[in-house]
Amino acid sequence: MATVPESVAPVSHLALVGLMGAGKTAVGRVLADRLRRQHVDLDLAVTQLAGRSIGVIFHEGGESTFRDLEAQSLVLQLAVGDPIVLSTGGGVLGRRENRAILAADSTVVWLRARLETLADRVGDGVGRPLLEGRNALGVLRDLAEDRHPAYERAADLVVDTDGLTVVEVVDAVLEALMDVGLIRPEALAGSTVDGAGGRS
Repeated sequence: MATVPESVAPVSHLALVGLMGAGKTAVGRVLADRLRRQHVDLDLAVTQLAGRSIGVIFHEGGESTFRDLEAQSLVLQLAVGDPIVLSTGGGVLGRRENRAILAADSTVVWLRARLETLADRVGDGVGRPLLEGRNALGVLRDLAEDRHPAYERAADLVVDTDGLTVVEVVDAVLEALMDVGLIRPEALAGSTVDGAGGRS
């Protein structure tokens, strides 16, 4: 299910936000392919900028160092001329400057899911520093309480992903974007979204 507000201004980039496990990277890859755009995973961009993994960044400098690098990477990625699909990290909206640049340069899509769904998707949390040695559902509950208000304020579109495949989420995002006139069906690569939100 997609929630589409009445006032969404056409802007260049498309940014996916949401908690870990929402599917931002997987959806972003397919969405970029369908829109004929470059896909950028912000966490990967951070590791490329830093020259080390996210786990090492957290171990050596803590979350604050990671957030500094994340903010730098966000500016660099959104400075490109051609519109991209950006899969952000779950905490990207925690900084005011990040919220401002996303609001100015992107259409922000919140991929929303129930906490149980997210916990099932992240599994044992391998590769996710915030989950190391902790109960995933408990961490996600705390993160949701902290971050959901920011997602709600920042989101131009909201797509609920519970029970949907990656392709079904992509179709829902594309349909919502077409509903508000941000993209046209002819702009899509390959098959188009049909009236029921499916893919042929």
